Amino acid sequence: IKEVADTYRRGYGEDSVSLEEYYRLIGAKADKKQLDSAYQKAYPKKMSESDKLLLQNFIAETEENVNDEDMFKRSASYREWLESRIIKLKRTKYNEESPLGYDGEYIVQLNVINREITNPFMREYLNFDYTCSILKMVKNIEAREQAYSNFMKVVVSPYYKDEVSKVYANFRKTADNKPSPEFNFKDVNNKSVSLKDLRGKYVYIDIWATWCAPCKAEIPYLPKIEKLYHNKKISFVSISVDRMKDYEKWSTYVKSNNLGGTQLIADKDFNSDFIKDYNISAIPRFILIAPNGTIVSGNAKRPSDPELKKQLDKIL
Repeated sequence: IKEVADTYRRGYGEDSVSLEEYYRLIGAKADKKQLDSAYQKAYPKKMSESDKLLLQNFIAETEENVNDEDMFKRSASYREWLESRIIKLKRTKYNEESPLGYDGEYIVQLNVINREITNPFMREYLNFDYTCSILKMVKNIEAREQAYSNFMKVVVSPYYKDEVSKVYANFRKTADNKPSPEFNFKDVNNKSVSLKDLRGKYVYIDIWATWCAPCKAEIPYLPKIEKLYHNKKISFVSISVDRMKDYEKWSTYVKSNNLGGTQLIADKDFNSDFIKDYNISAIPRFILIAPNGTIVSGNAKRPSDPELKKQLDKIL
């Protein structure tokens, strides 16, 4: 009951669509005024102070156990509560922030886990889970290398080590200047298009899905970039990770919204080899590939980020 109450308190009045826009602005490094406005829209309803205090007192009445293995294994609510508790400890007991800012949240949360979680099963699993997230999502190369090194020192499970090693290997093979993994996907006319077909030009790839609000928030910016570089040596490709059974839904969305560039759908959504090779577990994601097929950036700037134009101007 306590976990449900805490989840209710944290999520009260939340507008999930507006919240995605708030996260997009964080990623785009918007100014404080824009972020404050977006945050207000994300939480249009506010809990009264008296109700908030009532819930906080109720939650505080029960002793908190961050090392309950049984609850961890069988209760999704407990796991959600534990995640929020780790974040709270980061902000209060340890008052720790990452020098990488928002991009380094998983790193400082993992530091808290290794200080607070003493249960061996939970500690191993959380190290595995958070290290995978760091290797897949943190852009700073040194931070990813350090996370992998630390993981191999503290985790015993052969399975976890093997799985993290696979993610790490993908991170290494998709580093800048390495040959890009290949793809061969269907377009809206059911025609196959491969990365090799696009050799001779730079390729800017947008990984997205029709169900992804932050992805769709980037769509209005793409035509502007495409128009700006229409006579340059660059192709714009969008690869959807919608499920293949939703091919018609995706195709209809692309056509009805007149989406430009080369529009493709991955053959096995997030399980497609190209998507897994790039360790993509969160979207949108942008990739920039050179005319010879090598990687310029596995984490290119977003269309909404003014830095993208600088990135493209530099290579073109």
